[in-house]
Amino acid sequence: MPHAEEVQQVRPGLFYWQAYDAGVKTDLSCAACQTAQGLVFIDPIPLQKSAEADLLAAAPPRAILLTSGNHARTAAKLRQRFSIPIHAHAEAAAEFPFAVDHTVTDGETILDEFTVATLPGAAPGEIALHRGDAWHLGDALIHAPPFGFAMLPDKYCSDSRELRRALEKLLRFPFEVLTFAHGLPLVTHARQRLSQLLA
Repeated sequence: MPHAEEVQQVRPGLFYWQAYDAGVKTDLSCAACQTAQGLVFIDPIPLQKSAEADLLAAAPPRAILLTSGNHARTAAKLRQRFSIPIHAHAEAAAEFPFAVDHTVTDGETILDEFTVATLPGAAPGEIALHRGDAWHLGDALIHAPPFGFAMLPDKYCSDSRELRRALEKLLRFPFEVLTFAHGLPLVTHARQRLSQLLA
């Protein structure tokens, strides 16, 4: 697993980092949200020590949220180091080589702040997480070359039509920001962009 060299602050309290993984020939991206109780990692990948120190200066680790059965990434190591729980959908948890601490369901609010939307049709246990004016996604949407801002390519979906229908429920919420497990965040007009994509 590659290590990201730097953390970027997307906006106050929202951090993002990525690194290219030659094994899967794409960028791996992730996010962390600063909450009153500490940092919540979403699909975390490893960081170089200096970059990790910069991130941890913002707040202590609080929890790990995984959006897909494909995103074990560095979650188990972070849990062990910081004694923080891992949350994921039960179908995603079944794919991991470790047990999760909490399973989540559609419509549930995690840690009093993150609302879960299940996204059937993508990878096992795919979810999106709504907090404030942002949705945090796994593989269901990507924002990376060569596709740009797009739905997960059909060959990686279990049912692309079902996924498209599931993504429409994200539009019920107001939001400006989207973060992804593959690609750069969208930080303005994200709801409008998603509406156009699904039209």
